[in-house]
This record gives sequence, C-alpha cells and structure tokens, in this order.
Amino acid sequence: MDGFHYYNLFETKGMEYILTIIFFLTLIPFWILLNRKVKRARQHGSGKISDNELSMPRGVYHSPNHSWMYLLKSGKARIGLSDLLLKITGNIEVRPLIEEGQTIAKGDPMIEISQGEKKIVISSPLTGHVLNLGYETSAEMLADPYGKGWLAEIEPSAWIAETSKYYLADDARRWASFEIVRFRDFLVNSLAKYEPQLQPVALQDGGELKEHIMQELPAEVWNDFQAEFLPQPNQL
Repeated sequence: MDGFHYYNLFETKGMEYILTIIFFLTLIPFWILLNRKVKRARQHGSGKISDNELSMPRGVYHSPNHSWMYLLKSGKARIGLSDLLLKITGNIEVRPLIEEGQTIAKGDPMIEISQGEKKIVISSPLTGHVLNLGYETSAEMLADPYGKGWLAEIEPSAWIAETSKYYLADDARRWASFEIVRFRDFLVNSLAKYEPQLQPVALQDGGELKEHIMQELPAEVWNDFQAEFLPQPNQL
C-alpha cells in the first residue's frame, strides 16, 4: 500500500522500551524500601534533641528538676520524669529512695537514676503520703513518659501552693526550649574540663544535641549535671 510503512517495534525503539521497563521494575522496590526507612525514622525521631520533638502534654506540671506531676480524678498525684530528661539520659535504671506508706516532703530525695556507676538523684516535687511506686527500668518511661512510665503516686498535702511556680502548657514548652539551650551550654563547658574530644560526638552538625548523649559521657559529667544543671532541693 502506497504511503504506508511498517516498523518493527523491536527493531527500532524496542530495546529502549525494554530497558525503561527494567529500570522502573528495579526502581519500585528501592522506592518502597526507602519510604519504609523514612517512615521508620519519623516514628523513632530524628536522633536529635529539639523542642519540636518533645512530648509536652498541656495538662501536666513540670518542675525545674525535670520531674512532672498531674492530679488524677481520685485526688492522687502521679509523678514521673520529663521527656527531655529521658532524651538526655537514655536507658537508665531507677532505684526508689522512698517507700509506700511513708510521708515525703518537697525537695526530699525521691529516686536515683543510674547507668552503671553513673548516678543522679531526683528530688520529690511535692509533699505528701506515698501510695504507690511505679517502674524501675526506663523501657516504659522512654516509650510513654507521661503515661505508663510514671514513677510514684502520692496523696499531696499542698498541691496548689507547691505547683504554683511550676510550668504548665505553653509555659512548659517555652521552659523546655530554654532548657535545651542551657543543657547545650552546660555540656560544652563540662566536656571542655574532662573530655574535649567528645564535643563533636555530643553536638551534631549545626550544634544540635545528640539524643541519649549522657549514655556516652563519663561519670564526671553526670556529677556536674547533678550539681550545675539540676536545681538544688531548696530551689524547687
């Protein structure tokens, strides 16, 4: 037929089409794998300490020593450790310094958190009668610091007076942002004294703090953290 030309697909562009199909068949599994990794990274955080990734429930009071508390409907006060403190320390063991049935005063030693020989004592943010003790390992605290990860329940004797200067809602988030900056400054100064070679490890690109950084630092930095970063009992 005049004016009609027959082209064999595989003699012209066929090989290019086949290679294109092979490329996309190879690309799709790679894209799925990459998407899973990105999703998993979002679920587990960025590995950096930032105020955008902190869990800060609006109805929870925060003490300057990074303990938190809120009042249950029963009138009991539940106490735990802030998400920021847990992101700083990482996996810890918890040893209660109080017992069920005793009365504790605000500022009294409440728990000791540790990693081996490295230890920090956290004082009670409230006065009251100790009713129940919570978890002794950090698994629940790291996963759900303001839920299942509570440390103690007490019957408070001066709830309004003792929480009046603590941080709540937007004030708590602003305070946490300031604490991140303060901790970064503390870390730079403390490492300069003991382990200056660890400063690049502690501070990632852009000066951002590495999550769970205290796990990698010596006992001297933990001692400084207790003495210089956490407020003294009479300052709560």
